[in-house]
Amino acid sequence: METLHDLLVDLLKHFDPGAVKPFFKGAAVGLMVPPPSFEAWTLRLDGDQIALVEGLEPAEIIIQAPLSTFRAALVPGGESDIQRTAHIVGIATPGDPAVIQRVLDAFHITTHLPRLDLRRAPVSEQFGLPLRYPAGENTFGNAPGTFAPLPAYDPSRLPALIADDHPDWVAMYDYAWRTAFANLRQPAPGSGFVASYIDPAFNDAIFLWDTCFMTMFGRYADHVFPFIRALDNFYAKQHPDGFICREITMADGIDRFTPHDPRSTGPNILAWTEWIHYQFSGDADRLTRVFPVLVAYHNWLRDWRTWPDGSYWTTGLASGMDNQSRVPDAQWHHRHYCWMDTTLQQALDCLILREIAAVIGRTEFNARLQAEYDRLMEIANTRLWDEVSGFYYDVAPDGRLSPVKSIGAYWGLLAGVAPPERAARLIAHLDDPASFNRPHRIPAQSADSPGYDGEYWRGGVWPPANYMVLQALERAGQDDLAHAIARNHVDAVAQVFAQTGTLWEDYAPEQIAPGWPAEPNFVGWTGISAINIPIEYVIGLRHAGSNRLVWDIRLTGRHGVERYPLGSGHFADLICDARPTAQSPPHLTVRLDRALTLEIRWPGHLYMIELQSGRHSLGLIDVIKRL
Repeated sequence: METLHDLLVDLLKHFDPGAVKPFFKGAAVGLMVPPPSFEAWTLRLDGDQIALVEGLEPAEIIIQAPLSTFRAALVPGGESDIQRTAHIVGIATPGDPAVIQRVLDAFHITTHLPRLDLRRAPVSEQFGLPLRYPAGENTFGNAPGTFAPLPAYDPSRLPALIADDHPDWVAMYDYAWRTAFANLRQPAPGSGFVASYIDPAFNDAIFLWDTCFMTMFGRYADHVFPFIRALDNFYAKQHPDGFICREITMADGIDRFTPHDPRSTGPNILAWTEWIHYQFSGDADRLTRVFPVLVAYHNWLRDWRTWPDGSYWTTGLASGMDNQSRVPDAQWHHRHYCWMDTTLQQALDCLILREIAAVIGRTEFNARLQAEYDRLMEIANTRLWDEVSGFYYDVAPDGRLSPVKSIGAYWGLLAGVAPPERAARLIAHLDDPASFNRPHRIPAQSADSPGYDGEYWRGGVWPPANYMVLQALERAGQDDLAHAIARNHVDAVAQVFAQTGTLWEDYAPEQIAPGWPAEPNFVGWTGISAINIPIEYVIGLRHAGSNRLVWDIRLTGRHGVERYPLGSGHFADLICDARPTAQSPPHLTVRLDRALTLEIRWPGHLYMIELQSGRHSLGLIDVIKRL
């Protein structure tokens, strides 16, 4: 059977150096046959020389087409309409569009396309792809107008963490806020950004994955600066067909990847992020506005990131877990695996989009979303689950399961796809010292997995992944384990902060130390470890809707939060007095400026109390009397 390699070898035999203009040097075109018979080669030109290189990494432009297209196009004198029979997949290294056009001309490939600037304009627009409903409802690209001056760090306007026995927690908490406010930015002229935002402090771009998690700690200060609006810049850059690039340059607002580059987007946690914000703020108007954007993005992923059975694929870079050993050599290619975390994230997306639709009255999407959720749940529990080890894994093209246990499996717990018995087995791995219960919890890759070395995503401890697991455990009713993991993590991060004076991108699993490699001064998603996790899973204060607050009391020293935001400009002071033991009844001082339902949890006890605005002194006996 003829292969792409055979065609290219034949082309080399008949190559006419005269077809290449003298000034045409050092350009390359990558040619890729789509699955299932995947082949990839690069033709590199240097002066009057041409070379055949296996793979696509060196290519300026990557074209995917069936063999029949290449057969017509890559024979001198042959022609092919690339717009009709092939896809421009991506650009490995941004090149001069004129040079790229000369590459195509050299091989007599007729594009019938207008002059392209592949670095700037969305590919979907250049190719005239149709709008995907409801992408046409996206209003975020409207003219932004002027931007207000950025607020300075002012601790008197922020929630104050109270932890008398743990001044190290308070110190890193204050540092996180101070650094976060120093990282606020206004859009650069000509960027097309529509909102001021927090810089991930990593390079010269905004990152979709990072920004989602930064809004999660930022919600505690949305009354000072609207952190959630950092996502509006990604929504404003959504392509007409629903695509959103995961990395966009701050200076000019240009996508870093073309849509069909396998590294171009993901993970899809946008709906989850917006739902968390809504639970905190009660802002249904924002849900109404973002819903069409979220549905269009979900549709794009379903159209371009699925296998025939409806499961999803991604790559190491697009998954956010760059170098995990779960899928071999997969930083930028899917390797034809069904990727467990992406599939489970899309199940979660279906679940939350249904919740949003119910709030805003867009129930016309519910049947399709429920059908996809049911299908992904079936895939997870028939293809991704291993009954022997009790875990979800990636699946190779031949049906074999990856041997690597990744923290990404816990998206399945958060999405509710694991039946109770399987959920229990999945959770048990988190408490297993041979697996995820390492000196610093939780490594992103289990210690008993091939390739575990604690470096970066091959076992490093990552704040956003830990936060996802804690949310999953809360959903599963595993409050004891969630507190134990959170306490271990906060103590470790605080110790490293005391040693180094900064917060890090990730942390070592086997010792109390920064990860390797790891960026310092990372606020950044590590604000979650300094702000969210101490408040929500150590001190135990969590929103349970816009008018109900859960307080899971476990610490013995005086602790709580002052100026805790309740949404809509309302605040509370919530302090638990010191007590001799964890078994001693707590005494609470609560100040409110509006009515609130307070759910008080104390090991072995659960109390619900309706509180009006004002000051309340609550001992456990007082609560019992009120009930």
